[in-house]
Amino acid sequence: MEALAIVVGVEADRLEQMLPPAGVGMKMEPIRLCAACYAESPCHKIEWQLKVTQGCKQHQLRLLSECPNCGARFKVPALWVDGWCQRCFMAFAEMIEYEKPIEILKE
Repeated sequence: MEALAIVVGVEADRLEQMLPPAGVGMKMEPIRLCAACYAESPCHKIEWQLKVTQGCKQHQLRLLSECPNCGARFKVPALWVDGWCQRCFMAFAEMIEYEKPIEILKE
């Protein structure tokens, strides 16, 4: 971890905080996002990819795994710099209206 910290220029303690808790798996596909979070701060949150994550804790919304306009699955977060779907160009921030409250999932 120390060697990685030196290479990326981030303290080892901070890197450890970025990792999922021990025993919690990652869900690499599909890539998921909370459009409400993205509208506030355009960056991908690692917790969106945890297998145990049902939705956005902050907004109490179900995560999106594809564009609600064209159905394209989201590409890797590194390609999100423009903030829109790579196929139909719908802005991530506009996708908020398509996110469902987490409570709907429990019914």
